[in-house]
Order: sequence, then structure tokens, then C-alpha cells
Amino acid sequence: MPRQKRLEAKAIKRILDARTREIVGWLYEWNTGEILPRWKDGRRENVIYE
Repeated sequence: MPRQKRLEAKAIKRILDARTREIVGWLYEWNTGEILPRWKDGRRENVIYE
């Protein structure tokens, strides 16, 4: 079975800094079913998903 290409995605959650609650990225779900983060200014460690 051929692998499906990532063609479109939708934001499903915001990624927030756990201390400041500042938005640091978004969690996207692709048409392939993959869920991947999109960071504003690089990957963060101490985060929450809202």
C-alpha cells in the first residue's frame, strides 16, 4: 500500500509555556493522521496542550 502524502493540516491544539501560558506553538493533525507540533521560536520542553 503506497504511503499517503502530507497535503493539508489543521491546528487542533495550542501549545503553551507551562509557566507563562504564552503560546509557543500549535499541534497540527495532517491528512495522513500524523500529529506534529509547529513551534514559533524553536522547540520547548515545559509545555501544556490546550
